[in-house]
Amino acid sequence: MSRRLMATTLAGVLAAVGLTTAPAHAAAPKQPSCDPGDCFTVNVSLDRAPAVGQTAKLTVEVTPKQDIPDATTIIELPETLRWATPPAGVARAAATIGRSPVDRATQTQRARAGRPIRYEGVVTAVTPGPASIRVQARDGRPGPSSDGLAYVTIGAESSVFGMPREGLGRRTDRPAAATSLARDTCVQGRVTYVRTDGSVGGVPMAEVDAFDTDTNGRLKLGWAETDASGDYKVCFPGTEEDGTGQDVKIEVSPANVYWTVGFSEKPDDVYTGESALTPDVPPGTSTTVIDYQSASGHPMEGAFRLHSAAYDTWKAYTGWLNEPADDCWKPGEQNCQSATLIWAPDKVLSTSYYCPGSNTDCLGRFQINLDASEQLEKMTVPHELGHFIMDYTYGAMPSDGAACGKHYITTPMRSTVCAWKEGWADWVAVQTYNETHYRWVTSAEDLESPRWFSEGWPTGVEAGKTEGRVAGVLIDLADSGTRDEKYWDIGGLGPEGIVDAFRKVAAQDLDHFLSTLGAQHFDLTQGAMFQNAIHTDHVENLADRHPARWPANVPLRTAFVTTPGKWHVVAAVTGPDGADVDLATTPNAGGDAVKSTDWTATSADFVAVQPSSATRNWFVNSVTSDTDYQEYAMEVTEAAAGNLEAGTPQEFPMAAGRLVEVRTTWMEKGVPATLTVVPRNGQDLDLFVMAPDSAAWGLPRSAARKSASGGPNKMERVTISDPKVTGLYAVIVVRKAGDGDVLLTRV
Repeated sequence: MSRRLMATTLAGVLAAVGLTTAPAHAAAPKQPSCDPGDCFTVNVSLDRAPAVGQTAKLTVEVTPKQDIPDATTIIELPETLRWATPPAGVARAAATIGRSPVDRATQTQRARAGRPIRYEGVVTAVTPGPASIRVQARDGRPGPSSDGLAYVTIGAESSVFGMPREGLGRRTDRPAAATSLARDTCVQGRVTYVRTDGSVGGVPMAEVDAFDTDTNGRLKLGWAETDASGDYKVCFPGTEEDGTGQDVKIEVSPANVYWTVGFSEKPDDVYTGESALTPDVPPGTSTTVIDYQSASGHPMEGAFRLHSAAYDTWKAYTGWLNEPADDCWKPGEQNCQSATLIWAPDKVLSTSYYCPGSNTDCLGRFQINLDASEQLEKMTVPHELGHFIMDYTYGAMPSDGAACGKHYITTPMRSTVCAWKEGWADWVAVQTYNETHYRWVTSAEDLESPRWFSEGWPTGVEAGKTEGRVAGVLIDLADSGTRDEKYWDIGGLGPEGIVDAFRKVAAQDLDHFLSTLGAQHFDLTQGAMFQNAIHTDHVENLADRHPARWPANVPLRTAFVTTPGKWHVVAAVTGPDGADVDLATTPNAGGDAVKSTDWTATSADFVAVQPSSATRNWFVNSVTSDTDYQEYAMEVTEAAAGNLEAGTPQEFPMAAGRLVEVRTTWMEKGVPATLTVVPRNGQDLDLFVMAPDSAAWGLPRSAARKSASGGPNKMERVTISDPKVTGLYAVIVVRKAGDGDVLLTRV
């Protein structure tokens, strides 16, 4: 049998039906126990802020928290710097992030816990502008990296560490919505940004302010918000005091009434980009085009990426709300709450996080603090906005009285409350992009496919405290069609159904949330919990002559009910390329299991349940294999009415997919009998005859007389020359291949 199952509760379930376990398979290579993104500390420093033409010594120190067999360090040098002397031993290659070239230096080596790996080199400043030296440390698994950063703003004569804050904030408020001034002139254009893959996209729902800028000073003319494509149009009085046209600049900010991207906690510290001046816009026209795109590497580029990710989340979530007349995160609010995203390209955090209230790291509620690297990530903003949505919708974040701490998708957290909060946020991020994976820049974690025996994923109680398992349940409940997995992913609620249930009750954990779906979705929710290995016991009912397929070694119990006075046969088998499976059947009321363990994968194991004069009885089955998750087919068949009589053949169909058919015949002790089965359409059939046994409720395949050597299109024959008991015998036909009619005869 297979290696030891992954949870103690699995062993208990199998033991309950009489199955035992065998030694484990050989252990896989040991993985670090630290969570990805939390396996290293990374320190990056320059001994000076070099101006153009000057050099500086760069020092990188990567310290692993555990032994890491394949620790990889990546040092990315922006185009404003170049190596005068690169660190020894690194491999270098040109790369591009968005439209920004970088010189990428990489080295992989074995790392010992607590022993720093040191890299030293000399860089030269070559052009003015921002210089972000990003260092990543990875351990070879999917997930985020451990990051470090040195950030310099390079000048022609002098440079400074960090990002200068002056000139980045929004300088004026929006004008009143109503005005008596004639709006006879308009400018229009498009606000764009460069995505991390290098493609250009419009910046949606960004604020555009138009200013008249000339020797008389600076006058705000009007404002607009970009549409979904980044297009805008601002109209204003077109004539200056001297009769000429307005001299127009536009300023663009990643801000609207639903979210804002700023560089500090101060409300007005919002990123702002400014276009070139367009003088003398012709009065009375609307053809003047003023486009805006941030400079390569400028903080606005990162701010726009984060802003656009927030738009993706807002667009998706408000669509799931199914409230077309209300675009608020929480429908029905008179003044919709805005989320504040705090990000700076020179600000390194140990992890990005959401602030549900004032604490030492947050000045206020509804604030998201982002690490510098998050401008490159696709799903961090949707994840953190998932927390904002939960906090805003529920009026408070669920709590078990203690902080949840650092977390990773596959690692159990301290409680089911923590797993629910993070799993919900993971689902919002993945569902925003209609994805199955949580993605980082260079890796991804599959949330759809993990099931029983998925390496690195917990089961049972620990699975219920794991955010990735919670997210997997939500994904399975929402998806449908080709996205459904093979066995217990029978969802189809859509994200709208998930959000509708989410809004009904301030759920404290996943079980609480699932209870809001109601009894009508019980099978759906139980299947999803079992598919994702949170529930460690699951029952599926077998229907007469309806084959089904499931995986072996999971704690699944299949059940069937018998009819008094009837033989029943339950069978299980794999396909021609599958590993062998074994079958055990047990009375639900208790008792020893009957096991069928034919060693040939393509030969069906079966258990025959003898007729009983009592009331209907329930029986449960378990199937095991040397291969975890080996798919098998299973079928239960109840004997048809009427006995097989000598000289009166019975012909019946056995369609493709069917496993077993049972008929009955009466035999007298000592009176010989011969039975044959003939395939009408070239099938390969086996024939078994099972004698009644008053000492047992059920009998395995090995207790039957059989004929199984004929092969395709051949008759099989069983002769009972000296029946030992008088009674009702079971005549069992097993279909090995083909389909069509079968002729069963007693000679």
